[in-house]
Amino acid sequence: MIDPAYHTVDGISPFLDLLISARSLYGSSGNRRRLFNRFDEILTAPIDWSAMTWNPTVTRAARPFRFRRIHLQNWKAFERAELDFSAPPERPVALIGGNNGNGKTSILEALALGLYGVRAHIDRSRLSREEGDSTTPKRSGYHQAIERAMHRQAFERGDRDMAVLIEIDCDDGPFEIERHWYFGDDGSFIEDDEELVLRSGDDRHILSPPVDVPGSEFASFEIERRIAPVSMLPFLLFDGEQIRRLAQRELGDQVRFGLESALGIGVIKALLSDLSDYARDRSKDVQADGVEASLTSQIATLTDELSSTRTDLEEVESALEPLRRRRDEIVRSIGSIGDGTYQERHAELELRKKLEAELHVARHDLLLSGVRLLPFLLIPSKLLQGVESALDAAARSTSLSRGQDERMLRELVTALGQTKPPLSREALADLTRRTQEAWKISLGTVDAPADATLHGYLVGHDARRVHELLTGSRGSARSEIEGMLHKIAQLTKSIALLEEQNVRRKRDEEDRAGLVGELERLGEKILDFEGQRRRLDQIAGKLQAQIEPLEMDLGRRKGQRRNSGYAAGGADAAKTVLHALKHSISVAMPEYYGELATALTSAYSGLAHKGIVQKVAIAHDGNVALLDALGRDLRDTDASAGENQIFAMALIASITGLGGSSLPLVIDTPLGRLDTEHRDRVLDYLTSRRSQTILLSQPEEVSGRYYDRIKSRVGSEHHLVYRSEGGGLGETLVEKGYFPRRAA
Repeated sequence: MIDPAYHTVDGISPFLDLLISARSLYGSSGNRRRLFNRFDEILTAPIDWSAMTWNPTVTRAARPFRFRRIHLQNWKAFERAELDFSAPPERPVALIGGNNGNGKTSILEALALGLYGVRAHIDRSRLSREEGDSTTPKRSGYHQAIERAMHRQAFERGDRDMAVLIEIDCDDGPFEIERHWYFGDDGSFIEDDEELVLRSGDDRHILSPPVDVPGSEFASFEIERRIAPVSMLPFLLFDGEQIRRLAQRELGDQVRFGLESALGIGVIKALLSDLSDYARDRSKDVQADGVEASLTSQIATLTDELSSTRTDLEEVESALEPLRRRRDEIVRSIGSIGDGTYQERHAELELRKKLEAELHVARHDLLLSGVRLLPFLLIPSKLLQGVESALDAAARSTSLSRGQDERMLRELVTALGQTKPPLSREALADLTRRTQEAWKISLGTVDAPADATLHGYLVGHDARRVHELLTGSRGSARSEIEGMLHKIAQLTKSIALLEEQNVRRKRDEEDRAGLVGELERLGEKILDFEGQRRRLDQIAGKLQAQIEPLEMDLGRRKGQRRNSGYAAGGADAAKTVLHALKHSISVAMPEYYGELATALTSAYSGLAHKGIVQKVAIAHDGNVALLDALGRDLRDTDASAGENQIFAMALIASITGLGGSSLPLVIDTPLGRLDTEHRDRVLDYLTSRRSQTILLSQPEEVSGRYYDRIKSRVGSEHHLVYRSEGGGLGETLVEKGYFPRRAA
């Protein structure tokens, strides 16, 4: 009987680990009896299974660790080999170089099978199986893989032992996993003879299982607790072919596969199938009364209806999600158009009228000023200066007009006749005559002296005012006309800008009208789907309300016969676990999509060289949208094979980084199918990680400038060299340092 004190009390997960280990060890053997017997031992433990919960968490898959050392004995092409990865934290990259066929993939397989044994063989094939293919690889395939791995020359010399020793630094300190496989003289591998030893701490203390837990299950539990679940294997150790297979999946399938691996849900789903078979098998031994059978039948019928309703609900939600995204995109687009308020548009119209009126006035003023001022700009400057000089002289000689001169002459003659004492008539007449002659000479009405300063065309005009007008106009004509022309140009430009703005507004109004029409149609579809969703929610609620009292009644009746049989308790516990796990999976997946989307966005931005995708969005059902800066989904664009692989690599990096700490990556031929630009980005990204990265490279990959690009981050280097023995099968040796020639 299992001692509950050995396990923690934070839910179903400790016992779940035992169920998973049992399923991994016995589930693929073809004989279900051993598996079901082990389920009996676990599920009939004195535990209240109905009070148990399971909260899937990526922290189970994100405990940081580093590979310190790998020792191989008689493993494939290696008779003896040791790879030391000890390096300072600032140099987390390890390089293993070798030509094709020299053993790079053998090292990857040694790590996988050394860590997880038969479970690695069973789980690694999940990535290569077709969608919907639930076929589990048989243990016979594991036997064949191990038999082929035995170093042929060593076997011929009499060795019957093959071993892999993996030394790891983890949160709990040093941890060693040593696995031995033994063979008969005919080369056959006997699985029961497989030996696994776990050591921990600086003193390499051997870990022993509790008395009530089988050693193989305990070892599996400890390895997953300290490192990662076996479901994470495709994201820890992989090659270019695995990346290609992952990239061939639809983006949503990749994301769901990745998150299920991180949460261990892929393993849980396989366990659910076995538990369901177990519950049916054990229920055959239980004789239930008619009422219990009826309750069970009713619950099964209602549960099927509820499951169908929830499936319909999920389909409605899946249909709603892209409609909502498009609606939000349209709303953002309409908001970005921004055609202004009525008051703003009215103000623009008034401004345009004002500018056009000012332009009309400015052009009229230019016409008048041109008539008045242009002649001054057209007269030669020398001639104009001469006129000014003459006017200035005339202004100094007189400032009176002809009419004013005649009036003043009459007044002067009259004044002469009024002088005291009065003049005689002859004297007054002679004085008047002389005064008039002198006055005419000064006005130029008779022959004047040669140096007279008064021009004939100025007779009757004020010479000083004409002089002032001429000199003033000459000085301001150019600046005044230029100012008017500048004002006209500014007004014309302002009116043109308003016209362009008006044209843009009309175009935006057309776009807005189209978007508004599409938004209305989308709104109708969304309302229809939301109505369907509410109806399905109501149906599901009613079904759940019908199921609960039936389950309570059935549970009460089963409780009355709880101690009536060993099989009954196990079957009931299995059904309870099934219900808890299914519910936990339905809740857990959507909760982690947001965190994964953030990590994917960062990783994809670091790996992709185009920079078009600004955000990776993941809906509640796992469907993926690749959004550009305007929020448009780029999934419909044709992506190259290289771009698809970049997304797959970004997913791998994101999955191993969930939970706060990145796990190490071991990658075989990481750059083989990538172009130059993608190679640079991928290499920079992989080697910039803080966690350990082990690259198994061909000479043409990490070499030359690629090697120089990362050498400051490289902490250890190994070179795989094949040595042939007399033309027969040879062996691979591990030498320190990278390729002797780094240039490809």
